[in-house]
Amino acid sequence: MGISLSDLDRTAPRADNVRNWLPIFGCYAYIAIVVLASLWFFRWREGQLPWLTDIPVALFAIALIGPAQHRLLLLGQEAALGCLFRNRWLNELVGDWLIHFPFSTATQQVRPQVVSHYTFPNDPKRDAELVIAERAGYWPLKVGRLLRLSSIIRWQSLRASYNFEPNPDNPYLDPARPPSKVAVHLGTAYVLGMFAFLIGLAIWPDEDLLTIVPPVMWLVAMATFALLPESKYYRGLLSAPYSPKAMTLMRITFITLVNCGLGWSSYLTGRSAVLNYIALWIAPMFTTTAALMILRHWRQHGAPGGTKDTQSGWLIRAILFPLNQHLHSAKHRIPSTPWYRLKDLTRSER
Repeated sequence: MGISLSDLDRTAPRADNVRNWLPIFGCYAYIAIVVLASLWFFRWREGQLPWLTDIPVALFAIALIGPAQHRLLLLGQEAALGCLFRNRWLNELVGDWLIHFPFSTATQQVRPQVVSHYTFPNDPKRDAELVIAERAGYWPLKVGRLLRLSSIIRWQSLRASYNFEPNPDNPYLDPARPPSKVAVHLGTAYVLGMFAFLIGLAIWPDEDLLTIVPPVMWLVAMATFALLPESKYYRGLLSAPYSPKAMTLMRITFITLVNCGLGWSSYLTGRSAVLNYIALWIAPMFTTTAALMILRHWRQHGAPGGTKDTQSGWLIRAILFPLNQHLHSAKHRIPSTPWYRLKDLTRSER
């Protein structure tokens, strides 16, 4: 039987169903402004400046987008803890569609890592965040490793595969139902196949293929995953409102919609939306966003004595400790407390 998040702490201040819409859409509005400004420059530059000038502008955009992605992923942690929204279904659906799916993951996929971190903080065997950081070489922190793309890719890879490892120290691994990677491998094949199709269209544009192939691929994938037995999906001890199969079907739909949007945008504008997507969404994920997540975790847990609060100016707080992350010890005392109620919780405990 799964462990319900409501059982973790019944004394936490309750979340509502309104407060987090603003930071979610605020992050996307900010990212949209940066992306549109970058795309405007890329197009304007074509008749004015050498193409090499795109590089510093793209790097600047990546630096600006990273903090917003970092903030979204922190809101994703709230969803994993069940305190993004009060309604359980709204919490999961928004956590998936508006936060985790765009980062190629899912709320239920990150939940064991997030919950283990707050339930067993600084435990070298059961705190997944600490285990992954150690294995990736970020614990103790070597700042120079943040500049090595290979190290960040390894860290991202370990986060993606952690739930599927037969690790007896994983507190949310169900020994009676070992995790299967069949659905993961099929999903990866679908993503790679769709990406290869988009690359082919960039070389040989064809409206008929763009109209027919993605929907057919989606239907085949949906039928395949619908017929796949539940035992071929990840199953752990933490419960969710809907099954891993239902989540996978939604995730395949999301991937298809994004790829169709990129394909049609490239076809109609004559410019590679895929390349812009890689440069302005994927690149921050593997550079500035990952670096901010690792550095924040180190500042919160790397000092002797474990979990601590941080004191910093408004700029550092906005970039590295948004959403009251500077009050991290209060979050660990009652993990189900929504981020916007941490200040009240801290004052009530004094």
